[in-house]
Amino acid sequence: MEILKENIHNLENKIVIVTGSNCGIGFEAAKIFANQGAKVVLACRDDERGRNAEELIGNGSKYINLDLTSFKNINNFSKIIKSEFGSIDILLNNAGVMFPPFTKTDEGLELTFAINYIGYFYLTLKLLDLIKNVKNSRIVNVSSIAHYSAKEINFENLNSEQNYDKASTYNLVNLLRVMFTMELEKKLREKEMETIAVACHPGVAKTNLTRHLPGFLKKGFLLNIVFSTFFMSAYEGALPLVIAAAGTNVKGGDFVGIDSKRQMKGSPKITKPNDLVFDDNLRIKLWNNTQEITGLYF
Repeated sequence: MEILKENIHNLENKIVIVTGSNCGIGFEAAKIFANQGAKVVLACRDDERGRNAEELIGNGSKYINLDLTSFKNINNFSKIIKSEFGSIDILLNNAGVMFPPFTKTDEGLELTFAINYIGYFYLTLKLLDLIKNVKNSRIVNVSSIAHYSAKEINFENLNSEQNYDKASTYNLVNLLRVMFTMELEKKLREKEMETIAVACHPGVAKTNLTRHLPGFLKKGFLLNIVFSTFFMSAYEGALPLVIAAAGTNVKGGDFVGIDSKRQMKGSPKITKPNDLVFDDNLRIKLWNNTQEITGLYF
C-alpha cells in the first residue's frame, strides 16, 4: 500500500504544519510530505523528540514547539509561523492523547478535551488568517473510528465537570473533531474563502494501541500476529491523513476513512462519519460553546 503521485496534488514548496509529528502516524505523514518537496513544520510538545524527528525526516523539515494544553503556547507558535512563513498551505491537526489519568490544564480544561478538541479549534482559528485565502489550501482534522461509538453529547459534561470516563471522553472528543470540521467547512463556504476543511481517521495502527494491550500480547510473536492480522503499520495509518491533506479527489466536508467494513485496516476511502455529525443544531451549539471556552470567534 502506497501513495501514488497521481493521487495527490503537487506539494513542492508547500508549507505544511503537522501537529504531533514526532512519532507514529504524524511522523509518517510528515515524512511523506517532506519527501514530496513540502516545507514541513513539525509541531510537537517535546523538544528532544521534535528535534529527533527533524533530524530523521530531513528534507528541510523544521521543528517548532507546540503545546496544545496552553493557549499562551499556541499564541506564541502562531506568531512564529506568521513571522517565518507568512502563509500556510496545509494544517494537519493530528496531535492527541489517549486515556490519560484525569488532569486539568492551566485553563482548567480536562486534558483529553483540551488537547484532542479545544487545541484543534484554538490553533485552527489562530492560524486561519494565514490559510483562509491560500488557493488549494486545506485544514485537516484527524479523528478516530472511536468517534462512531459516541451516542450522544452531554453539554453539561463536555469538560468532565460531572464525571470523567477515559473511554467515553476519548470517543466524544473524536466526534467533536469531526463536527468542528463540518461546521468550519460550512462557515468557510459562507464566507467564500479559498481553504477547505476535511476530516479523516487512520484506521487502527500499531502505534495507537500497543500500550493498552494486555501484557502477554506485548511479547514476541503474539504481538506480531495480532497486528499483522488486524491492524496497520504507522505508515499505512498515515495514508488517509495524506489523502485528506492532498488527495486530488477530496472536497471540503469529506471524511476520509478506510475501505473495509469495520474500517480498522485497509486503504484510504471517502466514507461516512457518525450520524450525529449531520445534526445542525448540535454542531451550532458545540461551536458556540467552544467559542465561549476559547474566546475565539469566526
